[in-house]
Amino acid sequence: TLTLLRRHAVLTVREPMLYTARMVVIFAVTVFFCVVYLESRQLTQVQIMQKAFYVFWFVCVPVAFPVIAVYALNAEFVTVKKEVKDGMYGPMAYALANGLLQLPMMFTFGLCAMLPTYLILGWPWDTFLTTLALFSAHCWAFECIAQFFSLSANPLVGMLKYLNVWFISALFSGLVFRGRDVIWPLRLLYYCLPMKWFFGATAYSIMASSPPYEGTLACNSTGAGAVSYCPDEGFYCPSTEEDPFGLSCYGETGPQILDSLSKTYDAISSENTVLTDLIAILAIGVFFKVNYCVYLYASCTAGRMPNPPRQIKI
Repeated sequence: TLTLLRRHAVLTVREPMLYTARMVVIFAVTVFFCVVYLESRQLTQVQIMQKAFYVFWFVCVPVAFPVIAVYALNAEFVTVKKEVKDGMYGPMAYALANGLLQLPMMFTFGLCAMLPTYLILGWPWDTFLTTLALFSAHCWAFECIAQFFSLSANPLVGMLKYLNVWFISALFSGLVFRGRDVIWPLRLLYYCLPMKWFFGATAYSIMASSPPYEGTLACNSTGAGAVSYCPDEGFYCPSTEEDPFGLSCYGETGPQILDSLSKTYDAISSENTVLTDLIAILAIGVFFKVNYCVYLYASCTAGRMPNPPRQIKI
């Protein structure tokens, strides 16, 4: 296993498609989205939804790139199957070495996406480690999905399968529509794919401890902008130049904002479910990893005994 681990570490350096190229692309794409959503740094009501949309792209885009890994891993699988059949090593030794190499790469992906996000958009640094753990687990889960589909006979079919799962996961992430509005059994997709769990956990992580947002007034306030009615939330938003009708009104504190967003996006909650979400993401990754190992073992050990030589009578 150690020999295989060293071998794959060398191949990782020499073959940039599997990890190195993705690090560069994740960093570049994250910087691009940070510049697009640069105004979400402002702690105003109109920027809350912009921050939520950035979180959506932060969740979805980096895990689209393992589609490249499907092709590279399929080519590697063809070689591994031949070497296993030649008795060079066992399939589980390869799976273990590959899995050990994956883990630090997932954390590196997390750093490539999170450093520009925290530096450019000003996310609270006290949530950095929590978000790093969530992001790395999310990348690992999708990496396991990519590994599973890399065992397809045709790598292009495997890539299409991965893109299909990625698209469905983005669709059922909790931002496009509410899970409870989807009929059964399609609603299972809302719970069985990783993005919903990561989206909710990330939203809670960055919003729960955020500084107060401007633009809200308590119902008992007086003076300019005071109103005679009180919404159920206990606050309202006076009209501003950016929002003349005060429609963008989510709250001053993180819990208030999360409660307001949860009425439309049920993946978001003011309850701290980060640990539960992390466990769910890891469980989905483990499911695909186990299926990958089973199929890898079956593919590498399947075969039949050669026919005995025919006897020729002279």
